[in-house]
Amino acid sequence: MTEFRGQPAYLQLADDLRERIRSGELPDGAALPSAQDLITSSGASSTVVKNAVSLLRAEGYVVGHQGKGVFAQFPPRLSDHSRGAADWALPLLQAGTEVEAALREALSKNGADSANSEAALERWRAAFASLPESVKDRLAKS
Repeated sequence: MTEFRGQPAYLQLADDLRERIRSGELPDGAALPSAQDLITSSGASSTVVKNAVSLLRAEGYVVGHQGKGVFAQFPPRLSDHSRGAADWALPLLQAGTEVEAALREALSKNGADSANSEAALERWRAAFASLPESVKDRLAKS
């Protein structure tokens, strides 16, 4: 962490922690190292650590419990009161679902068998399938 990688230190630390969560080194529900441990191991300041953890919290990769610590979440889950990415992501995903339905209807009416359209639909289905369940649940509620 002490090396310069062309981005702010808090982003570097967030990237490192996010990768540890994704890889399972910090499994779902596991406590993150304490702020002091992160400061010691990364050589970063307390502000850098706080900003990195705040970013991961906004992305849904961690959740904090008062007096207990900060815990990994994978796949990332956004709480109902979360701000940030969820504010723009959910309307975008809803629009994608509507586009999918319209494309399917147009293809069935025209009897068209467009390889490009089917490939686009398959990419959409794969992207939707890879969403965290918490996001799918929020879409279903909308």
